[in-house]
Amino acid sequence: MKEIDFYRHYLINEESLSKNSVEAYVRDLKGYVEFVKRNKIKYDSVESILSYIKELLSKKYAVETVLRKLSSLSSFFDFLIKEKKIDKNPIVLLDKPKKWFKLPEFLTEDEVKRIFDTVDTSTAVGLRDKVILKLLYSSGVRVSELINIKVSDCDFKRGVIKVKGKGNKERFVPIHKNLIEILENYLHIRHNYLVKGRDEGYLFLNKNGKKLSRVYCWNIVKKYAEKADIKKNISPHSFRHSFATHLLANGADLRIIQLLLGHASISTTEIYTQVADDKMRESLLNYHPRFKR
Repeated sequence: MKEIDFYRHYLINEESLSKNSVEAYVRDLKGYVEFVKRNKIKYDSVESILSYIKELLSKKYAVETVLRKLSSLSSFFDFLIKEKKIDKNPIVLLDKPKKWFKLPEFLTEDEVKRIFDTVDTSTAVGLRDKVILKLLYSSGVRVSELINIKVSDCDFKRGVIKVKGKGNKERFVPIHKNLIEILENYLHIRHNYLVKGRDEGYLFLNKNGKKLSRVYCWNIVKKYAEKADIKKNISPHSFRHSFATHLLANGADLRIIQLLLGHASISTTEIYTQVADDKMRESLLNYHPRFKR
């Protein structure tokens, strides 16, 4: 389908998305195109989308995966509307059942503290891990942003770190005084114990002096979550969810949280209001005399 090639060009040159993001979109689109060709149905009808959803669910795809694929398709249809290839986006005509939406897994403030307390900072690797965990929680950065931070991106005088988000969009995230102190200690350890040979400038390095991978960071989080006896399914993204949820629960403005997270749309940030609503409801059930269980 030649429109997919045009769409790829559009994502790269006009939306400035990263190579990984572009390929993820294209992969989702090709899966759908194969489906409609196999079933000999129109690609831009509501019925085709519903049939596709049914097939994905029958193959036991997670709800989150189905929603991601629908999001890719919706973006593609919006592009075709701009190109005057179709008149309507069939995705927007669908009602997505509320039960599809799963609230993000997040940690309580006590669970975050328990994880921090398990880290032995007497070693170079331990200190590095402590900085990683604290930065994930106190800034809300994505793991893809964290592993690409360079030493030169840290401005301790201003108390900010520059990160590159989706589409290579830059933003500055504030860091608090305690984190600045531990970061300065880490930089000394990094220079003396982690840098091996040529220093490529990345803030976080493995034992061989190389930039950390996403999987490496995932394993770090899993390791300390298990040591802290956290039973939840925790990943680096759980710290991002916790960052936003705790800010909102303590009175932060949703627009500020949107800026800190680097969300392009406020609607993406609004999912955290559902988490906060659940926490408030739980408080009512536990403590209000009329609601108390």
